[in-house]
Amino acid sequence: MLEYVKAKTYHSRKGKIRNSFSYGVDYLLLGDEERHTVKGFSHNKLNFFSIFDTDHGGEIGRGKGHAWARAILIENEINITGLRISLLAQPRMFFSKFTPVSFWLCFDEEVKLRVVIVEVNNTFGDRHNYLCYNDDLSEIKTNSILTSKKLLHVSPFQPMLGDYKFLFDIDDKHISIRIEYAHESGGVIATLEGNRRVLTSKSILVALLKRPFGSIRVLALIHFQAIRLWIKKAPFRSRPKPSSKAVSR
Repeated sequence: MLEYVKAKTYHSRKGKIRNSFSYGVDYLLLGDEERHTVKGFSHNKLNFFSIFDTDHGGEIGRGKGHAWARAILIENEINITGLRISLLAQPRMFFSKFTPVSFWLCFDEEVKLRVVIVEVNNTFGDRHNYLCYNDDLSEIKTNSILTSKKLLHVSPFQPMLGDYKFLFDIDDKHISIRIEYAHESGGVIATLEGNRRVLTSKSILVALLKRPFGSIRVLALIHFQAIRLWIKKAPFRSRPKPSSKAVSR
């Protein structure tokens, strides 16, 4: 079942120079090997809403979709028997396709969340994936705190230092994700929260009317917040050479 998540994202900068913002964003939850007949949505074809495998799972523009996610689990010796993998991502709207962060959600046969691959992109065209799971592969619960070292330059106003904490609260009606980034002099808290519902042609139309520019709007908001930080005299850092690792834990 293809699902729509009308979400709200919130970002709050910690440290000496503060900044925060919140805005609405549209996400889709796309299962593996599902057939979709919703007018206005296409998988691997242009439409009002669409998701392309080439946009997700692997190198940007050369993604393999769900097949990539399964391959990553196998490479990390995670038993994929019975696992259902769903991609939580912002859809393309017409030709716009930039997505700052997407999530590969891996559920067992009892629909318990076991693994998450956090797919992070920056505006420079770089991507890194953070593989999140408990050491014993037990269920990821609301109080599970999964950590990773920062390996992608996301913002020129944050250093390439520090660690992430990922928290996931996901059930059949609601999605809530919290990412805490911390380094010695500050960090960022980012959240994504919204209700799950079946995608319909009506929900596509409403989203297009409310947020018609898709990822173009997202990019504009990112650059607007960058201008605010520049005005506040936040330290600016040049883009470093990207990590050679595509996936880390």
